[in-house]
Parts: sequence; structure tokens; C-alpha cells
Amino acid sequence: MNIYHGELRARQRRVDAGREARVAAGAYDGVPNVQQLLAGRDVLVTGGSGFLGRVLLEKLLRSCPDIGTVFLLLRAKRGVPPEERVAGIVNVPLFDQLRREQPTAISKLVPVAGDCAELGLGLSPEDRAMLQDRVFIVFHGAASVRFDDPVRKAVLLNTRGAREVAALCAGMRQLQSLVYISTAYTNTNLRRIEERLYPTELDWRTVISAVENADTANTMDLLGHKLIGFHPNTYTFSKALAEQVMADAAATLPVVIVRPSIVVGAVKEPLPGWLDNLNSPASMWAAVNMGVLRVSKLSKKDALLDWMPVDIVTKATVVTAWASATKQLESDGTTVPVVNAALSDVHPVSDACCLAIYKEVQRSVPFSSAIRYPVFAQYNNWLQYAAIHLVYHLMFGLFVDGLLRLSGQKPRLMKVYRKIASATVALQPITDKVFTFETYKFWDLQRLMHPDDVKTFEFDLDSLEPRKDALNQLIGIWHYVLKGKLDKERGLRHIDRLFWMEIGFYVSLVAILIYLYLPI
Repeated sequence: MNIYHGELRARQRRVDAGREARVAAGAYDGVPNVQQLLAGRDVLVTGGSGFLGRVLLEKLLRSCPDIGTVFLLLRAKRGVPPEERVAGIVNVPLFDQLRREQPTAISKLVPVAGDCAELGLGLSPEDRAMLQDRVFIVFHGAASVRFDDPVRKAVLLNTRGAREVAALCAGMRQLQSLVYISTAYTNTNLRRIEERLYPTELDWRTVISAVENADTANTMDLLGHKLIGFHPNTYTFSKALAEQVMADAAATLPVVIVRPSIVVGAVKEPLPGWLDNLNSPASMWAAVNMGVLRVSKLSKKDALLDWMPVDIVTKATVVTAWASATKQLESDGTTVPVVNAALSDVHPVSDACCLAIYKEVQRSVPFSSAIRYPVFAQYNNWLQYAAIHLVYHLMFGLFVDGLLRLSGQKPRLMKVYRKIASATVALQPITDKVFTFETYKFWDLQRLMHPDDVKTFEFDLDSLEPRKDALNQLIGIWHYVLKGKLDKERGLRHIDRLFWMEIGFYVSLVAILIYLYLPI
């Protein structure tokens, strides 16, 4: 890790030197910083109710106090007033600091009834005209992130939705930047992924037309993985097509694409470890600490996972919008600027590293609702893994579900194991490969950053500490996602009790076997 961190520090020094040189050359003369750029200006955010979207909303409001209206494209809900829809997004601890420091800021969030899965985004003519008259910057992050969506559903929301957003933006009189939030894994057939667009095997127009046609839509779903080709799931397939939609729209629109890798909880702001769901690695950490997951199949030993804290992705997204709007990050007229928001070349995460860190911090955040003492191991040998998986997962799951049935409750543990297995299969094409992400523009954003924005939007990558960050992730999972109370002593008493109960079970089992097969 020291080798990687040495490279990180060296890059940071080059970034600082480059920014100082730009200041000396007068590159920022007359160029507004992020706060000045957005002062009194309106923005549109799609996907604002999602994990990344919420953090983006909070950052915009807290760090740009003079921002105009922040419009949220939200699906209409009958009988639910707009204020309640916004309240459902912001009434979480993520916005506590904003509420303390700027009590009226949340009033700038204005919902607009719409749906990215609908033609015309489901907007009323009045709302469409209003957005096209007022919006200055668009952040398009709405997407279905489920890996098992049928082709039709994924394409309608992720691909056609991008087309409809581009069509809306085409009529915006003040638009200065359209930031499309994609994923770093749109081209998993490659080992080195550059900051550029790659051609897709199918034309996005053809695919959209096929899923819109009632006669061919079902066929598209039935073809499934045969249709998506090298893509591991319909999510990356539909997002890759959406990038091509944006590439075509860039002929007339100021499009820029941000490709984050695996987004995890916040590392620093506004809350270290902030999470609001159990997607991505968070589900594994939660399952392990609950005592549900005890063993996993080790991916390739040289595989390095790319985890990006959500607050760093958010800062990169905002700075990308600023750099595009102020012409600091421009297209050459033939290509769309693409920013790979990735860290594996300077801050990699391996399975072995995860296991080592977990063993260090496991008892620091004990879950008082764990069902079994948390233990975790990884095996590279399939036979060894299968045997332990059978005993520790399948047999345990059947036993617990049997007890639940006897007590009149609904069995649920085997369902959890099926979900874990499904997620493992879906992620295997990614975890079993060694990807190298080109990140020149990601680092260049930091060099281009306005000096006045450094304090507020600095990526601060050299402050990453694996053990501390992992500890914050566990706290975030327990406190923010599972809504558990932070009580270490109570949690330790609970899991230690589980430990001795399990030891007692094994001792009793051995005694019974000895009694049955070795009678005295």
C-alpha cells in the first residue's frame, strides 16, 4: 500500500504545482468559482432520491448557499403533496448539518413531477417550458441500478431516459453543462479503460425501438444475456448505450460524462460513513457483521477492487460541471469529455486487504441484532469453499428457517442467501478481472480547480486511511442503514453470548456423536 500511496502523494504534488502555475499565469482571471457560477442560477437534478443524488443535493445546497432553485425530477405520487415528497428525501441525518447552518436552504429544493422511464420524461407542458427557460446546469443521475432488470425495463429507464433528458436540454436557453453520471464498468470486455467513449455492438436507436415495440419487447427480455453480449448485466448494457446517446447529443449540447467506479459510503463529509442502502460492498459488510455471511469465494489474487467514496464522487461531479461551464474542460469538437472517477491505481482495495481490515475493526462496531457470532473467511479453492458454504450457510439457513416455520413466522434466511448468491454471480465478471482505469481527467480536474474552491471541493485523496474508513463504513451501515443504536458494550455482550452459545452447540454435538457411535 505504501507504494500506491507514494504515487498518490506524488500526483497530489503535481496537481498543486500545476494549479499554482495556472494562478501565476492568470488562468483564473475573470473565471468564477463554483459558488459564483451557481449564484442565483437554477439547476435540475434527476435521481435526487438515490444514494449519490441525495449527497449531491446536500453538497450543492451547503457549499453553494446562493444557488438558485434546485429542481428535482420526481415521479408523481397521487395524494402526496410536493412538500412531503421532498421531506422524504431530506429528513435523514445527511442533511442535519445543512439544517443547522442554513435553516432555509432546503426550501430551494423544488419537486417537478416527471419520470425518466416515460416519453417526454412525463413532464407537463408547463413544467417543461419552465425548466427550459430557467435551468443553467443539469445533473442526470436517474437510473435503475438493479443488475437483474429485464432488458426492456433497463433500456427504457437508463437509455431512453437519457435520450429524453437530452431532448429536454436541447430546448434550454441558458444551459451551460449537462453532466451525465454513468459507470466505470460500461466496457468490461476491456482490461484498460480509457477516458473516452467506446463503440457499442448495438445501435441505441435500434434497441430503444425494439423495446418500445410490443411485438419485440418480450423477445428482447427472453434473449437476455444473449442480447447484451459481453456485458455482465442489463445495467452496464443500458448505461453503455446511454453514453452513446449522450455522445450524439454532444453535437449540440455541452455534455460531459462522469464514470464513477464502485460507490461506497462517505469518507468525510458531511457524515463519515454515510450510507442509505445496502447496495454494493455495504451488503457484504452488513451480512458478515450480522453473522449471516461467513465465507466467500476469493476472486483472483491480483484483482484490485475500485471503491470510490460517495463524497469524492460528488465533488468530482460538481467540479466537472464547473469546468465544463467555464470552458476549462472542453471537447475538441469531435469527442465528449469523459472523467473516470476511480482510485485503484493509487488507493486499491483487494479481498485480502478487506479481510485484514475487517479482522481489525470487527469488534469495534458489534451489531446488537446479530444472529450469529461474526466470523469471515475467504477461500480460493472451490471444493473447500463449497464444503464450508454448505455447512455455515445452507445448513444454517435451513435450520433457522425451520425454527421460524415452527414458531409460525415467515422463513427468510434462505432468501437472503439466494440474494447473496445472485449478487455474487452478477459481480463475478467484474471482481474476477483486473481493470486499469485511465484517470488523467479525474486528476486534471483537481489541477484545473479554482483556487477559491480548494477548501470546499478539494478531493483530499491523501487523507484516505483504510482502517479508519472501514470503521466508518461499519458505523454507517449499523447506524444509518440498519437504524441500530451505537452502544458498543451492549453489542459486545450480545455477540460474545452468541460465541459461547455456538461453542456450546458444537460441544453438545460432539458429545452426542461420541455417545451414539462410541458407546462406553
